Amino acid sequence: MKEPRKAYGAAVLIILVAQSLLARQQPAPNKQPVDPAERPKVRAMIEALNQRARELGLISVTDDADQAAFVRRRQNAQLSEDFEKLHSINVEKIATQASAATLDYKSLCDATADLKARASRIKYNVPLLQVVDKGEKIRYDEDPDPDHLAGKLPELSRLINSFLGSPVFRLSSPNDAALRLKASRDLDGIIKLSDTINKIAKRSTRTAASR
Repeated sequence: MKEPRKAYGAAVLIILVAQSLLARQQPAPNKQPVDPAERPKVRAMIEALNQRARELGLISVTDDADQAAFVRRRQNAQLSEDFEKLHSINVEKIATQASAATLDYKSLCDATADLKARASRIKYNVPLLQVVDKGEKIRYDEDPDPDHLAGKLPELSRLINSFLGSPVFRLSSPNDAALRLKASRDLDGIIKLSDTINKIAKRSTRTAASR
């Protein structure tokens, strides 16, 4: 009668040890990504934009408060993501390529297409940046020379930094017309220069593939 008890006790011990080892091997839960809309700096930028737009009467008021709040949350979340991506693409792609010995045309095509799409969405979704600009329109030549293409990258990086660092995202003043115009011009520059670089990079990719 003692042998079965010993066997039972050994089996229980094995189960307990196995459970202990299994618990140790369980992977730690993945850290949840931070919602861009929750980043204090970006959130402050969005709030400044919305506050100034309300002061200027650029945001319409709807009778359905719940629907308006829902739409506003969706727009703010998308806007936050777009601001974050402008910064990350600039740091990880544009600035890196600007200092690289050779250009990665495929990477530039993808990066500039994303930049143009996000900058365009910011332009058309932010009333504060929709200003009348009577100045000379920005134009960039599409010279296919790779050396000239490399020379355009620092300018694109500068425009992105200038736009994201604009005081218009931190100030709420009745006299900020010049700041709004400057931010709007930077944004137009990002859109047009991204498009120009994208076209040159695509042609360079085709040329390299045909050799």
